[in-house]
Amino acid sequence: MVQVGILTIATAVTAIAIFELVTIPSSNQADQALYDQWSAVANGLDLQGGRVVYPPGRLPQTSPITQEPIEIDVFTESGLLVQTEKQSLSPAYLSQQAATVLHSGGRVGPLQTRDASRAGRRVYAAAQPLGDPPNQQQAAVIVSLSTADLDALRQRLLGSLLLGSGLVIVSGGVLAWLLVGRTLRPVRAIAAAARDIGDQELDRRVTVPAPPDEVGELKATFNEMLARLEKSFKSLRQFTADASHELRSPLTLMRTEVDVALTRQRTPLEYQRVLGRVQREIEHLGRVADQMLLLAQADAGQLLPQRVALDVPDLTEEVAARWRRTALERGIELRVDAPEAGIVLADPDLVRRVLDNLLDNALRHSPETGQVNLSAARQGQEWWFEVSDEGAGVPIGIRESVFERFTRADSARGRRSGGAGLGLALSAAVARAHGGTLELLDDPAEMGATFRLRLAAPTIENGLKPPPGREPASVNGARKEGGVH
Repeated sequence: MVQVGILTIATAVTAIAIFELVTIPSSNQADQALYDQWSAVANGLDLQGGRVVYPPGRLPQTSPITQEPIEIDVFTESGLLVQTEKQSLSPAYLSQQAATVLHSGGRVGPLQTRDASRAGRRVYAAAQPLGDPPNQQQAAVIVSLSTADLDALRQRLLGSLLLGSGLVIVSGGVLAWLLVGRTLRPVRAIAAAARDIGDQELDRRVTVPAPPDEVGELKATFNEMLARLEKSFKSLRQFTADASHELRSPLTLMRTEVDVALTRQRTPLEYQRVLGRVQREIEHLGRVADQMLLLAQADAGQLLPQRVALDVPDLTEEVAARWRRTALERGIELRVDAPEAGIVLADPDLVRRVLDNLLDNALRHSPETGQVNLSAARQGQEWWFEVSDEGAGVPIGIRESVFERFTRADSARGRRSGGAGLGLALSAAVARAHGGTLELLDDPAEMGATFRLRLAAPTIENGLKPPPGREPASVNGARKEGGVH
């Protein structure tokens, strides 16, 4: 496991650090003892009558710092001058070191070597010049100190560190295994509970007790995901049921019309009437299929507006012109309140579809001799397009869901008048695709319903300019069109 690997590395680094912290000072102390003894002996040498001499009986036998037996050998160019009684290093080794320093006039060491008994010794050798040129001579002073105690200390410390590190790693591994097992226990329980939840049981939640840490957060996040999935599946089932009903109803009507028409021989006029009703149902099916396709594109993020600069007065007048005949047939006054000039950056087909949907709803729900208003105005960095009527308004019970699919203020009336309950949902999706909004204005003092489409207004940075002869309109610079009765 990763935790055990990290613990092993940390323990090894700590053990190495402890080993070095303990042994390095001891090694430095031994080397300092060698330097001090070498200096004491070298300073005692003298040149008398052209010969190197050393006062007899002055060679120390032990180190004053470590109290360890110390061995000293002094060589001249003529050979061995003086040495301590006890000698652990071989004469050949000593002669070799003496020749090296006498020849180079430098020093060797401190070196780590072993004596005849394989015991460790620390050796330091250096040349000491005596007298002045041209009669100057050199003596090689070799000092060695046993490192048996230091080696034993290292052995004991190394053994203790290995044992301690092993215990720490083993105990840490066991502890990590226990802790990880305890930590993962609720995770496994959550996974088991998740596996038990089928696609028909999305109302269930994970109820496994979890600590208030990352595991608890995982549980809460998983339950939130289940709630979103449940809502999505409910919406999908409802949409499927509504879509099936919406598609089945016109098919049933067409089949009934055809079956009745085929029960007996009929006149050409009767057949024409039947075909006319079938044609209306086919057109209704086409509209529903087209709206559902656009909604599917919006759900997939593929409803991408092809924005161009649209002249606001021309846009509102063009949309209103398509509905004036319908308004006239129903005895409804259709009024347009638009600015004299203005530019909006939007997809012309999609925006026209939204305004058509809003006007269609307003005309279908307005009483005879009523009034429907289409207005446009710029407010700051936005364009507002509003469609209002004098009908019964949107019932309070469906205000929250008025932009959901297959929502109708009056299902029976909506079906007879050709509405499928997809127009407002599609219009809201188009508004979102433009980075705008479609909202139902809630004003109890006003009759009917008012829907507002909000789109971003283009700026100079957009690189857009109004058509020649027009200037951007303000809210006050409005152009009013007369109504049609």
